[in-house]
Amino acid sequence: MKLLGIVILYYPDDAVVNNIATYITQLDELMLWDNTPAVDRKELDLISLGDGKGKVFLNGCGENVGIGSALNKAVAYARTNEFTHLLTLDQDSYFDGQDFETYLQAIRHYGEDKAAIFATNYFIKSQQTTMYPPTDSVDEVYSAMTSGSVYPVALFEALGGFMESLFVWGVDCEFCWRAKRKGIPVLCFKNILLIHDLGYQKKKRRLLGKEVFPNEYGPARSYYNVRNGILLHRLYPEALNLKAHLHYHFYKRMVFIILYEQQKFSKLWALLCGYRDGLKGKYGKWK
Repeated sequence: MKLLGIVILYYPDDAVVNNIATYITQLDELMLWDNTPAVDRKELDLISLGDGKGKVFLNGCGENVGIGSALNKAVAYARTNEFTHLLTLDQDSYFDGQDFETYLQAIRHYGEDKAAIFATNYFIKSQQTTMYPPTDSVDEVYSAMTSGSVYPVALFEALGGFMESLFVWGVDCEFCWRAKRKGIPVLCFKNILLIHDLGYQKKKRRLLGKEVFPNEYGPARSYYNVRNGILLHRLYPEALNLKAHLHYHFYKRMVFIILYEQQKFSKLWALLCGYRDGLKGKYGKWK
C-alpha cells in the first residue's frame, strides 16, 4: 500500500498539527489543501512533527474551492505519483494511540486491493459516544464521512471523481451512494475509532423538557445542508429521506436559531436560500 493523505484546511489553528501527528508516521505523503482565503491564510508550525514534516506539503489556490474540488486535486496527485490508496481527513479529526496503524493492518488483512471504500467508526466528542457500537466486525454501511475513509485509487477510474458541484455538504455521501449503485461496498471497521465532531455543537439546551444540542453551523454551511439535501434526494431517492432531512436541517434548525444562536438573520436567510435553490436545482458555490 502506497498511501497519500489529504487534510482540507479552513481557518485552521495549531491543534491540527497535533491531530496530524496521530497518523503521519504511517503515511507516505500528506497533502494539506488550504481552503482558507489568501488574506486569512495561516502557515502552520509543523516543526513538532519531526521527521514526519518532510512528508507534508501545502497546496491551495488562495480561495475556498469546496470539498469536492480539493479532494479531486488529491486524486489527481495520487494517480500521477502512483499511490495505491487515498486517506481523507478533516482538520479536527485524529486517532488515539496506535489506532491508525491498527486500521491499516485491518485493511491489509481484509484485502487492500478489493473494490471497496474503507471507513472507521467515529467517537463523537460533543456527544461522548460512538456512531456505531464498537465491535470486532467489519460491516457494510450505506455511507461514510470523508474523514477517516480510505479509497483505493483504482476506484476513481471506475466511479469518477468527487462531485464538485455540491461544494460542501454531501460530497462524501454522494460518492458512497454512487459506489453502492455499482456494487462497491462501504466497509466500516467498527473497532477502529476516529475522534471526530459533528458541526459546531457548543452547548446543550432544554426545550419543552427535553435536552437538545443545537448544531450551530454558520450561514454558508447551513445553506448547503438544506440545498444539497434536496438535490441529493432527487439523485438518490433510495438513500436520502427528504422529509427527515428537512425536519432536522430546516424546520428544527430554524427553531434553534431563533431561540439560541447568534447571526439569526443571516442564518435564517441562508436556510431560505438553500431551500429555494434546492427546489430550483441549483448547484455550485453559493454567491
